[in-house]
Amino acid sequence: MKTIKELIKLVANFSLICSLVLFFSCTEVNGQQNYKDANTKPEDRAKDLISKMTLEEKVAQLNGLGNGHGVFGDKKAGVFGTKGNEKLGIPTLVMGHGITGVRSGRDVSVKSTYMLAPIGIAATWDTELYSRASVAIAKEMVALGQNLNLGTTLNIIRHPLGGRGWECFSEDPYLTAQLGVEHVKAMQANGIISGPKHFVANNQEQNRHDINNVLEERTLREIYLPAFKTAVVEGGALNIMAAYNRVNGTFMCENKWLLTDILRDEWGFKGFVLSDFGKGVQSTVPTALAGMNIEMSSAKWYGSKLVAAVNNGEIKESIIDKLVYDKLFTMFKMGLFDNKWKQPKEVVHSQEHQNIALEVARKSGVLLKNKNNVLPLALKKGNKLAVIGPNAKRYVGGVYSEFLQGGGSGGCYYFEDAVTNPVDEIAKIANVMEVSYARGCHIELKKKQKKIEAKTLMPDALDLADVKKDDKQLTKEAVELAEKSDQVILVVGITGSQESEGRDRKSTRLPENQEKLINEVTKVNKNVIVVMVGGSYFDTSSWIDKVNGVINYFYCGEKLSQAMAEVLFGKVNPSGKLPISYPKSASQYPKGSIFQGGKYKEKKESNIYSEGIFVGYRYFNKNKEEMRFPFGYGLSYTNFKYSKLKVKKGKIVEVSFTIKNTGKISGDEIAQLYIHDKESSVPRPIRELKGFKRVSLKAGESKKVHITLKDDAFAFWSPTKKDWTVEPGEFDIQIGVNSRDIKLSKIINK
Repeated sequence: MKTIKELIKLVANFSLICSLVLFFSCTEVNGQQNYKDANTKPEDRAKDLISKMTLEEKVAQLNGLGNGHGVFGDKKAGVFGTKGNEKLGIPTLVMGHGITGVRSGRDVSVKSTYMLAPIGIAATWDTELYSRASVAIAKEMVALGQNLNLGTTLNIIRHPLGGRGWECFSEDPYLTAQLGVEHVKAMQANGIISGPKHFVANNQEQNRHDINNVLEERTLREIYLPAFKTAVVEGGALNIMAAYNRVNGTFMCENKWLLTDILRDEWGFKGFVLSDFGKGVQSTVPTALAGMNIEMSSAKWYGSKLVAAVNNGEIKESIIDKLVYDKLFTMFKMGLFDNKWKQPKEVVHSQEHQNIALEVARKSGVLLKNKNNVLPLALKKGNKLAVIGPNAKRYVGGVYSEFLQGGGSGGCYYFEDAVTNPVDEIAKIANVMEVSYARGCHIELKKKQKKIEAKTLMPDALDLADVKKDDKQLTKEAVELAEKSDQVILVVGITGSQESEGRDRKSTRLPENQEKLINEVTKVNKNVIVVMVGGSYFDTSSWIDKVNGVINYFYCGEKLSQAMAEVLFGKVNPSGKLPISYPKSASQYPKGSIFQGGKYKEKKESNIYSEGIFVGYRYFNKNKEEMRFPFGYGLSYTNFKYSKLKVKKGKIVEVSFTIKNTGKISGDEIAQLYIHDKESSVPRPIRELKGFKRVSLKAGESKKVHITLKDDAFAFWSPTKKDWTVEPGEFDIQIGVNSRDIKLSKIINK
């Protein structure tokens, strides 16, 4: 029988032994290193690993896998990413694009679920849906061996000619931020480092490698930085991609004020920054001192030049240690050293993920015009229905991934039979009608594409006979079909061949041959519905008064065609709303908001953001511009009534109101909350979006909607105080169905 003292001694000895075991398990014992211990803090693991690395080994972690054979990656590597170190147990960091689906560099053999395009999900205004879609994309990225998402794109749509507008969410910083943060959270909770881009003020493609964007700090703070700030502060983003462009004379990869002072010191960013690919980095020492961690995708300015800079005393090795630490800390924190994340290959293009893609497509269509409630179309047995237009059917198989999708790195290579043709999906539903098809015109095919041979065509692609026909002949055939049809559906627009990374759009109008097609068809048939497919605004002025109905589909995933058919015939009630403004003409945009000048290095011409904070609907409202369709606009097959607005003041302002579906069918409404500061010491917008809710209502059903507002909803960036400021006074709380149609309002004092 042990005495009490003996038992206490045994317990103490046991505790000491446990402590020693724990201590030695976290330090080097018989060659074991504590950075390999998953129970050690990520911070300590990163520091310990760095202490064991040579200068060359450290610098090797700051370079992409590319080499002199190609700007966009070493062909032998087969992927984008950074080098591993087998001796030290550092895994290769594999990067992919998880923006629309999953893309693995330029490897066309890697296919995935084409889930959405950012502007398409923005049209749903559904943050919960985007979270689920982002989880699905993350799982497919893990299944395909990737660790980091080169996205999503948080740039603001300053002008609709920007070639990557389809890859962005909106002209509004609040809507962009609310969607972006959901993507970041979903990615990182499922094993993928999230890398919002392109930081910052990257708003067009022309001369993107050397354009100098000049803008005031207030404009940066209120318009172009908020989405990135939300991604970091609320979302915990662990990667940021620095853009090509200059901001106020300094290349982004050399911009210490933005990369360190704001991103790290002010927002508390803990991850690492990588450059945009190829020409993002323009120097060695200034770039390293700015806090830019990784040069992508090859070691042109880092690598041996960075090693030499340390050896020559131009930069301290401690700077290199910090750059490497940020990267290794992130990898440890995400469990990449411990092979934490696994997904079966079967998750790629699973039925669950296809169902999410279908939900996105169903919710993203925006009904713009519905004269005399012509839509939904009636299924009349025996009626002749003509489906016409270049976006109604895949046209060239060799670039199939550009069909109903934007072009460039943000797109994904989808499964060939996953993206069906609108005409085929329409025919499935309209099976009691006589459905016929005519192309009408080419979708701006280049001359060399007209010489395409049959063997290069994908299944169900354009017949070789159609390829050889010119637009005059195709339009003639379409007009003849329309003349003998009871109803015409025109599916027009653009695709990745015209709207892409690397170049800006030529015009905001539909291609000339498509406008001619619409005008010729409407001469012989008055029952015409136009469905537009594209990634940004279209100037519809030359034809919109000649048609009865218009539906706008931003690129919204592989189920776009099915959703389109369902909306046209009322199987689905349209509920999308515009995340961008539709003025009557592109000439209404601020002059200079799409820069047409040359390279800054050569011409010394700058891209001046003279409109300041007045971007998109803020500008149009300020200048009382007449709109075709305002920001936030979208019709439904049912009607909604707003009532009973209540505003409860406090540290957090609580807003509530009631929405009732007064129609005869179920539908979703997107209620929008705007704020107006009635008197301010600085110019402020007439209204700013500060809240929204998507609400599903059955026929006759009412629901109470709640939106809360923190102080930052009422704040502006003070140029004099250099801080966010809420001035006392009256604020108008406005509840609207879009940025021009306000249903309820109430003034409060702050």
